[in-house]
This record gives sequence, C-alpha cells and structure tokens, in this order.
Amino acid sequence: MKKYISIAVILLLAASCDKEHDFAQEMPNEITVEASMGGTRATLTHFEEGDRMSLYAVEYNGDEVAEVQPSGNYLNNEQMSYDGAKWTSGRTLYWSENPCDFYGFYPYQPTASMNDILYEVEADQSQPSADGVLGGYEKSDLMWAKATSVTRADGTVHLQFRHMMTRLMVDIVRGPKFEGELPEDIDVHIYNTATSAFVDWRIGSVEVNHQGGHKTIKMRQVDEDTFDAIVVPQFIQRRTPLVEITMEGIAYLLESSISLRPGKQHTFTVTLNTSPDQEKIEISIDGEVGEWE
Repeated sequence: MKKYISIAVILLLAASCDKEHDFAQEMPNEITVEASMGGTRATLTHFEEGDRMSLYAVEYNGDEVAEVQPSGNYLNNEQMSYDGAKWTSGRTLYWSENPCDFYGFYPYQPTASMNDILYEVEADQSQPSADGVLGGYEKSDLMWAKATSVTRADGTVHLQFRHMMTRLMVDIVRGPKFEGELPEDIDVHIYNTATSAFVDWRIGSVEVNHQGGHKTIKMRQVDEDTFDAIVVPQFIQRRTPLVEITMEGIAYLLESSISLRPGKQHTFTVTLNTSPDQEKIEISIDGEVGEWE
C-alpha cells in the first residue's frame, strides 16, 4: 500500500510539472501593446492608422522599481506605429523575466530627456493632418499613459492614455432673434495665452512657461459652428480679449477670466442675435468645464 501511494504521488507531481511546463510554453514571449484613451483624442474616438507613440519599460528588482530614465531602461523610446489594427515596433520586443512598468507618450517624442522639456503648442491649429504629417491641432495634443507591474503572464500591455493639455471649444449658437444662416467665412482666434510649457514625462505633467510670452492661436473649425484648440493649462486674467470671432469682416471680441485645467474641456457657448451683417449684434456667452471626451 505504501509503495502504491508513493507512486501515485510521484505521478501527480509529474503531471503538475507537465502542466506548469505547458503553461509556460503557451505564454507568449513577444510583447504586445494595446492603447486606449481615458478621454478621446479630440479629433477622434480612437487612434488612427499611422499614429506613432513612444514606449518605455522599467524593470522591477523585487518590490522596487527604478524611475524611468532617458536611457538604460529595459525598453528605451521604442517607436510604436499603429496600422489600424495593432501597434508594432521596428523590432521584436520580448518580455523580461521581471515585472515592468510601461510608459507611453503620444505623439512619438524623439527626446533625450525626461523632465523640464520645453514644448510649445502650435499657433496655427486650423490645418489638418495630411500625408503622414500631423496638423497643428494633433501635434499639440500631448498624451501620457502608464501601466504598472506588468508581466509576461498578463499577455498584453494595456495603456490607457490621458490628455496633458487643455481643450478649449467655442460653440456658436443662433439665438431666437438671429436672422439667416451663419456666414461661411468664420475665423476664431484665442488671445492672451502662454503657448509653451515644461513637460515631465516621468509623471505626465505640464507646467506653463511664464517666461515664454503670449501668442495668438488660430482655432480649428470642427463643423459649421464649432471651433476648438489645444492650449497650455494656465490661469488667464481678464485683461485683454480672450476670444475673437470674425464674420464677414467684422470682429467680435470676448473677454473672460478662466483657469484652464489639464485634461479638461472648457466650452464657451456664444449666442448670436440679429444678423452679422447688421451694425449691431447681441452676444451672450456661457462657460462650461467638463471631461475631455
């Protein structure tokens, strides 16, 4: 009886070892990456074919993990490209034997530093992306993601991106006294904004550069009566006009104090009464802050 029990135990252990071996064989050795957005890129509901991001990975040593650095990490600024279905790199990326923290930066950043990087949003954000070149709006939309303690057993690195900058929107609404249709030649500009900031890729933060001066940003036209732009998070005092709406050669200036917060969408709803071709136009403005989705 004792010999029978011993043999059974040995067989059970052998079967258990075989299962562990089979499980290890089944686990992929190649790293795969999936990316999503906590809020969407303002032009899209998903990433587009041709989008590129930076990927870093830092290994754990026991329960400790080092801070991501410009170099010397497990993965260093791998350029990941999206083909419309999946993210790929220029070389095959393999899992470490240790857990890793993964960092994603969008768009791809050919940088040799991690913090205090001076970055400037585009002054003209009205031109769209074309021929693989990001337009001013898309180029200004910095996003950051981090996935902690990911292992080969997890199978895939899931990166959920969040916006680092602020989205400012202007909605033009025809009031009950507005006559006719909105003109086609509407331009909207943002004044009195600092356009440069210091970026810290280690923690996904931006800080306005107060010494960088102020510029005018030309907003992108989303549809007939909606305009938007990406701006640096900052507080704007009510000293000079913030928004200028130009219609049929007539400019309308809007003043407002506003605290632009990172990752948020600030919407100005501008209600027009009487036609823009009249000498006088009534404008009312309401502000709203919400999630950037």
